[in-house]
Amino acid sequence: MKKEHVFWASICLLLTCAPSPLNAVMEEGAELTNITDTELPPLKLINSFCALKADDGPCKAMMKRFFFNVHTQQCQEFLYGGCEGNQNRFDSLEECKEKCTRDYQKIIKTALHKEKPEFCFLEEDAGICRGYITRYFYNNQSKQCERFKYGGCLGNLNNFKSLEECKNTCEDALTELQVEDFRIQLGAVNNNSLTTQPTKVPEVFEFHGPSWCLTPAERGLCQANVNRFYYNSNIGKCRPFLYSGCGGNENNFTSKKACLKTCKKGFIQRISKGGLIKTKRKKKKQTVKIVYEEIFVKNI
Repeated sequence: MKKEHVFWASICLLLTCAPSPLNAVMEEGAELTNITDTELPPLKLINSFCALKADDGPCKAMMKRFFFNVHTQQCQEFLYGGCEGNQNRFDSLEECKEKCTRDYQKIIKTALHKEKPEFCFLEEDAGICRGYITRYFYNNQSKQCERFKYGGCLGNLNNFKSLEECKNTCEDALTELQVEDFRIQLGAVNNNSLTTQPTKVPEVFEFHGPSWCLTPAERGLCQANVNRFYYNSNIGKCRPFLYSGCGGNENNFTSKKACLKTCKKGFIQRISKGGLIKTKRKKKKQTVKIVYEEIFVKNI
């Protein structure tokens, strides 16, 4: 009988004690899984030149440019001399982020959904100095970022160098653009007539590119005369202007090609207020196809 008691006692001990260490191992594993899920992956560079240090080059100009800083993992502003340097140099902050930051659009959308900082509710403050620098502030009454002239010193934190920076920091409405095509087949045009055919094309926006393409050209604060180009959103073309060498805004390109590449793609052909399309005289009959783009803006 004693042997049987010992036998059953051994079985009970095995059944009660064995699950304990197994559960402990599983709990540890579950905890490690939770930690792994919450950690963000390290930043990966899209292009190898983004790891290069900022290089202002041997020339002496003072041009506002941007480079990717691998230590802070952010795009930062620096002054470029005007010649040589390296590929880690961009004309705009947006271009730098697109070339060097993975999932840039995802990061921007996440930032826009954050709560507004307290300084966004401060009123416009030009400061006590007598400069005349174009800046942007968030107007809590109109719920939009607006332009103002900054004196150059003091003031408050509701003061941004670009319209985009102001919107990303203080405007809480994230908009998404949806483009739909309207293809209309026009009939044959008679060779000796000028026809005007009404259409049912709705109102459209004329521009949907980067926001700084809508700002006017700014000469800046210095005394140089550097040939530059800016995008004229009223006519949808890039025009030359003389840049002073410092200050100004982001609607400033070193070449007409760079200007067209950045801003021209956002321009949509103008449509008359009455919704009519005029077709010029043609010597021969021909079929004309016109493509319209309508942009719907909806809040997310």
